[in-house]
Amino acid sequence: MKCPACENELSELKIAGIQVHVCLGSCGGLWFPFTQLKKAERVKPGSGSALLHIERAEGLKVYRGAEHPCPYCKTTLLYRHFFSRDWDTEVDQCSKCSGFWVDAGGLAKLLGSSGANKRKLHQKYLAAIINEKIGGMNLINEDVAQAAKLITAVFRFLSPD
Repeated sequence: MKCPACENELSELKIAGIQVHVCLGSCGGLWFPFTQLKKAERVKPGSGSALLHIERAEGLKVYRGAEHPCPYCKTTLLYRHFFSRDWDTEVDQCSKCSGFWVDAGGLAKLLGSSGANKRKLHQKYLAAIINEKIGGMNLINEDVAQAAKLITAVFRFLSPD
C-alpha cells in the first residue's frame, strides 16, 4: 500500500494486537483498517503510543488537498473528517472500506519535546481534537457519530495518559 500523503510504501506494524500501516521514514502517517479500529476501542488507552515515536523524515510535512485515494481500495477517495494546521493533525476515512488515515504529527511532536509544559500541551491538544474537532462533527448523523467514536478511540489508543 502507498501512503496517500507522500506516496511512500507503507509498512505494517502490530502494536498491542492492532495492525497499523505506517509511513516509516517519511511523513509518519498511520492507516487503520476498519477491523483494527474496532479493536482500538477495547485496548488500554496509550497502548499505541509507540506509533508516535516512529522514524519520520526531518522537515517533511505534506498538506494534502481534498482528493486522495484510499491506500487500500486505491480508487475510492478519502473523506476528510477534520484537519488542523495549528495542531498539525488530519483524519480522513474511506467511504468504501471504512479505514482511517490519521496524521497525528502534532501529537508526535508534543510527546517528543521536553519541558515542564509538555503535559499541559498534551492535554490542550487532546481537548482541541476531541472537544473542538470531533465535537464539531455532525453527530446527529449516525455514520458520522460512529466515525467520531472510532476517531476518539484512535486518539486514546495513541495518547499516553
